[in-house]
Amino acid sequence: MGRTRGTKPLGIGVPVAAAAALCAALLSGCGGTEEKPDLADQDRFLGRYVSLLNASDEPGLADLLRGHPNGGDDARARIAAYGGQDWDVTWKRTSEFPDVWSVRLTGTAGDRKRPVEVVETVNREDGHWSLTPLDGVVPKPSGAADTTRPK
Repeated sequence: MGRTRGTKPLGIGVPVAAAAALCAALLSGCGGTEEKPDLADQDRFLGRYVSLLNASDEPGLADLLRGHPNGGDDARARIAAYGGQDWDVTWKRTSEFPDVWSVRLTGTAGDRKRPVEVVETVNREDGHWSLTPLDGVVPKPSGAADTTRPK
């Protein structure tokens, strides 16, 4: 073919290099450059969550949880489960995925200082904080597999 060992036919190297550069540019735009969430903002969200629970403020809690389509139903369920208990809690968070945290709230409730330990999944989407709804709040799709054993 008339070429020396180690050289490429004219015209192949430039398009391949250009294609590789284009792919790298496109891939660099897919994530990785998103701004990191302000965890102090998450602390304010969690503090407001606890305050609204302690006050049994269902409309306020529904507004706080508006980032989820079932926020109103979830607020009602949370007030029924945790509302008015006078929580005095702190929290610790861990995260294994971007914009998702497991938050463990621990402390006491009420004058009798009953222990409180609740784990919440906190999500951040489109700049809004939300909680994963309590079990039973979001209707199960028809035909969905059940995770509990039949009796």
